[in-house]
Amino acid sequence: MNAVLICPDHREAAGFARRMKPLVLLPFMGRSLLDLWLEKLALDGVKNVTLLVADRPDQIRRAVGNGGRWGLKLTIIPVAVEPDPEAARSLFAPGADTRVLMMDTLPTMPAKPLWESTESLFAVLLKRFTQVQPESLLTMRRIASDVFVSTRARISPTAIIEGPAWIGPQVIIGHGAHIMPGSIIEDAAYIDDQATVRGSWIGPKTYVGAMTEVAHSFAWGSGLENWRLASFIEVTDDFLLASLKHQPFGGARSGWLTRVFALLLMIFTSPLALLCMAWTRLVHQKGAFNRTQVILPPPGTQDRYIRTVGLHALNGHSGLFGRWPQLWRVWRGDMHLIGNRPLTPAQAALLGDEFEQLWLTSPAGVFSLADAVDDGLDDHETQLAHAACYSVSRSFRMNLRILMRCLPRFLKLSRSMDFSTISNPTYNPTTCPA
Repeated sequence: MNAVLICPDHREAAGFARRMKPLVLLPFMGRSLLDLWLEKLALDGVKNVTLLVADRPDQIRRAVGNGGRWGLKLTIIPVAVEPDPEAARSLFAPGADTRVLMMDTLPTMPAKPLWESTESLFAVLLKRFTQVQPESLLTMRRIASDVFVSTRARISPTAIIEGPAWIGPQVIIGHGAHIMPGSIIEDAAYIDDQATVRGSWIGPKTYVGAMTEVAHSFAWGSGLENWRLASFIEVTDDFLLASLKHQPFGGARSGWLTRVFALLLMIFTSPLALLCMAWTRLVHQKGAFNRTQVILPPPGTQDRYIRTVGLHALNGHSGLFGRWPQLWRVWRGDMHLIGNRPLTPAQAALLGDEFEQLWLTSPAGVFSLADAVDDGLDDHETQLAHAACYSVSRSFRMNLRILMRCLPRFLKLSRSMDFSTISNPTYNPTTCPA
């Protein structure tokens, strides 16, 4: 028997999760939606499964491999857009013995859609408490009738846990923390001292700060969504809510040669940077850095769930050398050395047609084509044209040409710093520090 599984691409009710992983990799008490579906198909006697994936097929391929752990032969087919079941059947499942399924429900609860609303999604999660599989108790302790705690979790003796509650492997619950009814703590989350979790789902590798309360919400990384109100906020204070796992923000990482070059350039120019920081601090008594919240493309879709990051620049430097702190992000893999300059969420939301959206199809870079051209034009249309041209014509040769033109200007300290008047620059995605 064969089966075709359609992986959901975008659902408004799960936007908080989609920015972290494809929806089929969303964990439900330690196991992903895709894992649960593949197990169900294997138990039903299915041998060959085809996955139709529109959202990050590389991540799904790494998660499931060839399907051997379920005893399945798995084929992953990337598609441009999520097909409907009828189209999927006509294109990929012509045989009458092939099942075509959309993964919009849990396999054990086919009558309960997952993505109708954030509230219905949380209701499905709570329903899972009544469907705990016996084999899961090999790694979970039932410390009360509806409280399940992993044998690999570390819980302070002073912590209070009220059911129903699920606490996964490698979770840390700190001193005086309070886990209240209807809480699900996924793998490797850290609930710090005297924090409170009330009727909420805490995603994998998520830190909830000391004395912080998370109530009636989904929390994953720095994203927080109230499932009652369907309201979303990104918490920028890492002491309250943060991801415990570094994740690159700019799509595919740059190569190791580029990253090493950026690190060496940063080390080589560090005396100049220290001089600039000292001048700003001592003479003008201002902070050494300014920080702007930006998105690093490609972010996928432009919606309220886009992950942002604080990008630093040397305070008071309008030239390329002001971007010196951003070389560290190249080394970490978050940015590329050459690319389109990152935009703030507000600026990205103003991008209109396909031509303007080309800005976001290339990785974020410290240096851009507009920097290399340096034609003195700073209007919006010119910036869009440079970004679109780079996205369409990007190549190693073009990157090298941009780097050779930008490096001499980057090293000209006199151009990037006015020793008579240091002002706080206005952010501009092409020529000013982000």
